[in-house]
Amino acid sequence: MNANKVKLTVDAESNNILARRKKQKLPEIGPIIEALQKEFDIQVFKLQDIPDAVTWAERGNIAIHENYHSRRRQSYHVICGDKDNLVRFCHRIGVNPENIKASEFFRFWHLTWFPHLQTQACLPNVKGSHGLTYIHPSS
Repeated sequence: MNANKVKLTVDAESNNILARRKKQKLPEIGPIIEALQKEFDIQVFKLQDIPDAVTWAERGNIAIHENYHSRRRQSYHVICGDKDNLVRFCHRIGVNPENIKASEFFRFWHLTWFPHLQTQACLPNVKGSHGLTYIHPSS
């Protein structure tokens, strides 16, 4: 194992030293979100604030939070009560809108976003945009 990616911990019961891989940081989406806030009402929520994210999304806004089902897969959960709004958002970030699903329990639509994998459409001249190209709304 690479020493930079290992976290050593001591097991409380056995006093054994355990080596665990460090969790990778999620891709930085702040600059992408900042550039898109002129067009969308977007807010990024922490994992523990998911109830607030649901409330925000059910109002037709776009809420983004770390995807707790796939933390190791480096993804975000994007939710919005207005499907058309979420489809427009998908087009701006290069995500296929066919990935949008209706929530079974809430009044919103959702998808999983892997920012580090998107390569077709995003934002030029934005630090952290991972070399993606922004499609202006008038295009």
